[in-house]
Amino acid sequence: MKIAKTRKEVIDWTTNQVVGFVPTMGALHDGHLHLVRTSKERGLFTVVSIFVNPTQFNDANDFEKYPVNHHRDIEALLSSGCDLVFIPSVDEVYRSTDDPNKYKHDFGAIERVYEGAQRPGHFEGVGRVVHILFDIVKPNVAFFGEKDFQQLAVIRALVSLCKMEMEIVGVPTVREKSGLAMSSRNERLSPTQRDKAVLIFNSLSWAKSQFGKMSNSEICHEVAKRFEADLEWNLEYIDLIDGDTFESAQDGSMNIRAVIAAKLGEIRLIDNMKITA
Repeated sequence: MKIAKTRKEVIDWTTNQVVGFVPTMGALHDGHLHLVRTSKERGLFTVVSIFVNPTQFNDANDFEKYPVNHHRDIEALLSSGCDLVFIPSVDEVYRSTDDPNKYKHDFGAIERVYEGAQRPGHFEGVGRVVHILFDIVKPNVAFFGEKDFQQLAVIRALVSLCKMEMEIVGVPTVREKSGLAMSSRNERLSPTQRDKAVLIFNSLSWAKSQFGKMSNSEICHEVAKRFEADLEWNLEYIDLIDGDTFESAQDGSMNIRAVIAAKLGEIRLIDNMKITA
């Protein structure tokens, strides 16, 4: 496996390759490695970026506490078959010579609801850094986990807006045995909090089981009551949405997802679950 720290090194090592790309912020877990393995299974020269992007954090404290362990990440990537890992500096990603207008995007309503409403500017930062990374790596295929379902939709919108010739693959969420969605933030959970965090998966599963038996608003109300029972939880949102428009699901909606975000103490967790195809 090669390690690149500059754009030139990435270009040199990806020239004439059919590239699969997995952008990450490090603190890798098996969910990330599943994306890498999915790329390798398709016979692609697989590039993983590790870059904690400062422009997508609306909370400076969250940025400062984001776990960083490049040595452990590299060890994990070696065992997963990764071909090239790109670990750039902030200055290498955000060059003063780049045209700033090129990397500004308007994703419409999708960037202003749910995660966008809770984290103003988040998707602007995501769109900017992913566009830059796409320009550097020039992937044929890029892989993203469905745990960040709204982010996946934003990336697809980015590719469409900019008319990029690449395939975006959404990979189903990888979960721990308890059902908790794998996330870099899970590292910050205490053992007690990790037990409590299963409430998110259990609530999504219950919502799915009750779909069609109760109204959507009743389902969301009952889920909210579960979180109110423990003062360590702060539920930010729970909703059943149309997975194509990100509007609240209505009669006739086909691709319905339950989406949820909550803080457990200081740690913010998100998840989603497909309710109907």
